[in-house]
Amino acid sequence: MNRLKTNEFSDMQLDIIKELTNIGGGNAATSISHLIDKPINMSVPTTEILNYDEIFEKIMPEDKMVTAIIMRMLGGCEGTFLFVTDEAASLDLINMMISNGIEINEELANSCIKELVNIVVTSFLNAISKMIDISFISSIPLLAKDMFGAILSSVYIESEQYDNSILIIKNEFIYQGDKIEASLYFIPKPGVLKKLFNKLGF
Repeated sequence: MNRLKTNEFSDMQLDIIKELTNIGGGNAATSISHLIDKPINMSVPTTEILNYDEIFEKIMPEDKMVTAIIMRMLGGCEGTFLFVTDEAASLDLINMMISNGIEINEELANSCIKELVNIVVTSFLNAISKMIDISFISSIPLLAKDMFGAILSSVYIESEQYDNSILIIKNEFIYQGDKIEASLYFIPKPGVLKKLFNKLGF
């Protein structure tokens, strides 16, 4: 497995990624607001690149039970997105997406959270594609419920070619005065982050 040190990326590069995620987050919030006909805001308080082992030390313990939505990125750059929430935040997001009075079953709940993540990831990729000459193709969202470490490691098990550096984007959805926290992880194929930064002129 190719391993990159996080200090290979400068503060300026991280600032560029944070700016793109803020643009994507704003576009996602607008799209979700139109979809559910309710006002929603979205912020990205944290953007950083960590090594695989640091994730469990700084972000989330590997034995925490989570709901994760998995989306593959294909085309000019390849990798995998993981949108991760705990059970409480997942329920809050589902309730945010569903109109009052509609009975919630498991199929509807899963469909809502997957559509939410599809909007978030697509908005992020669109923000990047407007700045660089790369076409992005994303797969359909897949849902998994398991311990965080098991889900994250399964992404690596499927392909030994994934990079050790992981882009972490903290998401905060502000809905009816409450904050709902989630994390978006991007696990790139080797060299993808450097390729993106080069395309951006950094």
